[in-house]
Amino acid sequence: MTGASVYSKIRPEHLRRQAVVYVRQSGTHQVRSNRESRQRQYALIERAKALGWPAKGVETIDEDQGRSGRGSEHRQGFKKLMAEIGAGQVGVVLALEASRLARSSVDWHRLVEICVITQTLLADETAVYDPRDPNDRLLLGVKGTISEAELFTLRCRLHEGRWNKARRGELNRSLPVGFVRTETGEVLKNPDRQVQARLNYIFRLFRQIKVARRVLRRLVDEKLKIPGQIWGGPRHGQMIWKEPDFADLMRILHNPTYAGAYVYGQHEYDSFDRSPTNGKAKMHPRPIEEWTVCLQGVYPAYIPWEQFVENRRLLRSNWYRHESCGAPRKGSALLQGIVFCGRCGAKMRGYHYSTKEKRAPGYACVYAYVRHGRTPCQSMSTRGIDEAVAELFLSAVSPAKIEIALQAMEELEAQRQETLRQWDLQLQQADYEVELARRRYESADPENRLVAAELESSWEEALHQRQHLQQQRAAFEHQPGQSVGDEDRRMIRELSQDLERVWNASTTTMEERKTLLRLLVKRVHLDGVSEAGKIRIDVEWHTGAHSSIKVDRLRVRVWAPKTPPKAVQRIHELLPGHDYASIAKVLNREGFKSAKGLPFNGQTVGYVVRSRGWSPKAGKINRPRKATS
Repeated sequence: MTGASVYSKIRPEHLRRQAVVYVRQSGTHQVRSNRESRQRQYALIERAKALGWPAKGVETIDEDQGRSGRGSEHRQGFKKLMAEIGAGQVGVVLALEASRLARSSVDWHRLVEICVITQTLLADETAVYDPRDPNDRLLLGVKGTISEAELFTLRCRLHEGRWNKARRGELNRSLPVGFVRTETGEVLKNPDRQVQARLNYIFRLFRQIKVARRVLRRLVDEKLKIPGQIWGGPRHGQMIWKEPDFADLMRILHNPTYAGAYVYGQHEYDSFDRSPTNGKAKMHPRPIEEWTVCLQGVYPAYIPWEQFVENRRLLRSNWYRHESCGAPRKGSALLQGIVFCGRCGAKMRGYHYSTKEKRAPGYACVYAYVRHGRTPCQSMSTRGIDEAVAELFLSAVSPAKIEIALQAMEELEAQRQETLRQWDLQLQQADYEVELARRRYESADPENRLVAAELESSWEEALHQRQHLQQQRAAFEHQPGQSVGDEDRRMIRELSQDLERVWNASTTTMEERKTLLRLLVKRVHLDGVSEAGKIRIDVEWHTGAHSSIKVDRLRVRVWAPKTPPKAVQRIHELLPGHDYASIAKVLNREGFKSAKGLPFNGQTVGYVVRSRGWSPKAGKINRPRKATS
């Protein structure tokens, strides 16, 4: 474009308005590394001056640095530019190329339309375009389309190339602490034996304790540090020792690299759930059976793959959700996490009172109240229930009964394996049906659309059926509480020899009692409504057997603190000849305490007298009379 034609498009009304230089780079990496592009974009300020605009009349909009041009929802700089153009304040918009302004045809053509209405020019390093000129308008349309197509083509090429490399296990990914990559690309364990020993110790602790939070507490109590890596900066990738942190511990337990597996596609992007700051789709984890690429034996392993899968199952079962029992806590409710309502089947919650009330905790079914606003099913105190379940548990744990129970569990595991084999046979049949439907579809005449459409529908139905069977099998295989490992069997046999003494020992915590109980008890159902004054307890064991017992429901206020009988008797003896305040002084002098463990006063004595229906005539509180004038 010649200089004459350029300046012929710039009229005095354009020069009276501002020239805006729009600067944008798509990502933070480009902002940090691609400095040449940034310098070229800021050099457009001199370009605006050369076109005739004064220095004070040139504005730079660079708020969108590090943001993608695929949309305008999260580009505040682009919104500001559109607002100024719409207000007629801009004479020319300068950008390095069309892709800097927009990578979307919608945003680009909207920008061009507004420029037509407000008579705003567009310019780059080499030319000035008038959107009202037919030739320039056609050229701008082509530039916008090419910009969008360029982005789409590049993304497709990069996406397919990345996935193709990942399927071979050759796409380099960041290695967690404990691994190093050699100059030839080979991945080895960290040669520091202390790092290896500490990671092995963490996995061994979790296998023993089965709760990540307790592993963290153990490391803190033992004052052991864990290895970590520095991310970003000049020391990126350098190994350091740091204080134990729960997030770091969870990353170690969740990372399949420690099981020797190369995994890609652990997360999926949800296009309907986007970040409010940058508009990017958020990631959500996929179940382990849906991981797109999972190649075992690629890296040297710290733990077997089976143990990694079991660790993930344990971590999920430790969640405090309706579908999982949660990790044992130190609260005094023994059945926490494994108690269910015997009426509606919902999981019951444990609730506690303040320490000064000296009341036992309770179990309540509030599912109907929380979800549907209806009346809660039932609630009851743990007193009597926990004792009955503990007694049933201790009576069941004898060496002879333990062996029978373990044998029953082995038979149950054998049945489960047989069921899985049957699932595999069904999946083989489903694979055959899918392959058969595919061959029928491919062998059909494509010109006969009626037949081809029917065969295509049959193929899709076979695919959906196979996917449904795969999901059902995966759900059955990962059901918690289906099997007991060798370590659990050994622990059960050892504890059965002298479990009652261990159970009642003062050094045994509630967390340990709950852990012992869950070795044999799967869940407990409570029904305190069907029979008045009784609570039916149905214990479901891991063997599949059930045990039912009934206990008396505690009467109302049986938990309330009571005045000592000797103090009540002494009040009755002193009542005829003393007032309430005098009786309180005598009781305090003789060392008596009230129901709450506090010294007596006139009000406390009066409550005892009135609650028992005694005559208060001789026991009135002396109050000073008001002075009369």
